[in-house]
Amino acid sequence: MEEQPPGFDSATVPRLAFLGFCDRLADIRKGHPLLWHKNLLGLSVVRASHVFPLNLKDQKLVIAVYKPCVGDNFKLRFRGSESLLPFEIDLSIAGMTQHLSGENSAITEVPAAVGSVVPGWVLIANEISTDVMVNEPGDYHVFLCSASSEEYVGTVVLAHAAVPPFGADELAAIKSDPLGAKYVRMKIACKFCGDSLQAYTGIERVDRLEKDGWRWSQEIQAERFVCTCRKMSFSLIPIRTGLHGLLRRNLSLSTNPVVSTIRQYEQFALEESCRRFMELIRSNPREEDVQNFLEANTIFFYPFLPEKLMFKKPVLTKYFVDFAVLNNRQELLLIEIEKPGLRLLKKDGGITADLEHALDQVRHWIQVFNDHRVAALDAFNLKIEEVAKVRGVVIAGRKPNDENHARLLRSISWGDIEVFTYDDILRGVTDIIKHVANV
Repeated sequence: MEEQPPGFDSATVPRLAFLGFCDRLADIRKGHPLLWHKNLLGLSVVRASHVFPLNLKDQKLVIAVYKPCVGDNFKLRFRGSESLLPFEIDLSIAGMTQHLSGENSAITEVPAAVGSVVPGWVLIANEISTDVMVNEPGDYHVFLCSASSEEYVGTVVLAHAAVPPFGADELAAIKSDPLGAKYVRMKIACKFCGDSLQAYTGIERVDRLEKDGWRWSQEIQAERFVCTCRKMSFSLIPIRTGLHGLLRRNLSLSTNPVVSTIRQYEQFALEESCRRFMELIRSNPREEDVQNFLEANTIFFYPFLPEKLMFKKPVLTKYFVDFAVLNNRQELLLIEIEKPGLRLLKKDGGITADLEHALDQVRHWIQVFNDHRVAALDAFNLKIEEVAKVRGVVIAGRKPNDENHARLLRSISWGDIEVFTYDDILRGVTDIIKHVANV
């Protein structure tokens, strides 16, 4: 028989059930009030974080309450093994609404009075609005506490998501994110003795930080941090193996108050990169000049959402792609760049021989990957399970001045290949700058 958590009593049924956390929570209030509802996405009793200590603030907590009443207060205590420090979350029902039927089947929403009781079980989902610190990962049993007893109401797994050290291709992809972090710092201090740990990670090491006492997270060798007064203790493994994961903005970022980030790019720097790129493509540059500029300014690849960004990778032994992107949909994009001055369409609207040549080259690359998938991916240092599909990209020329030609270019189907002009690439970043200005 499975061992039950301490405090479990099958003879009683608590008024509250812990259902877990959800990724997204939205109140849908459209149409008739009887059709209003809550949308929950990703409900789970497992939460993963790259680092611990973890702050649960802003997590969406989901519970069910039997006959909830305005003014109810609940205390949830989370307890793990003896080595894990327990933590608590206080909940209260400050208000509820009732739908009253009137004449002509009209529905009116009114606040419920204090002491009003809703019959049956009611699902309640809300964000945690205060700091709730969890020192270490583990399995935590959840208890509903009163002055005289505890009742078991569920279990949650707070897991550490370790991240392998980033390689050059992954760092290049991270550097392409205009909103990404240049470095991440984590400072944890004991409120009693003031003893603290200062760890940081980044795209590259920063001498200034290390002179100020910050330690490169991946070189922290100790297994635990224990403060001088011994009132604070936690494992250092999640910091050593996970802090660098916060450099990736598309991974879950912590709202932890002990974590701070410094952005890679300010708005002015992004605008300056766009200005220099425009000057370059207007100057009828060599393809080599464009290649060098894009390698030094990887933000122009961000619209492709790279997880890995690679330069001059071999397609077996005969060819080299200019760039390759493994995106967050597990698509490998083989990118061929041509001169900004390359003509894309003829006067009659047909594609030029130069563009057809570029497309044929990318088609050949794709065929090589389809015919020799394992060997071709191995040359890119990619595992076969990392790539679901191989597609091509051609970046060439400028947007046609003739609007009919521009419309025609957008309408052409290229199969597994996408064609972008340099104006398209530039616009992808200028659109991001507008967002940066509001962040």
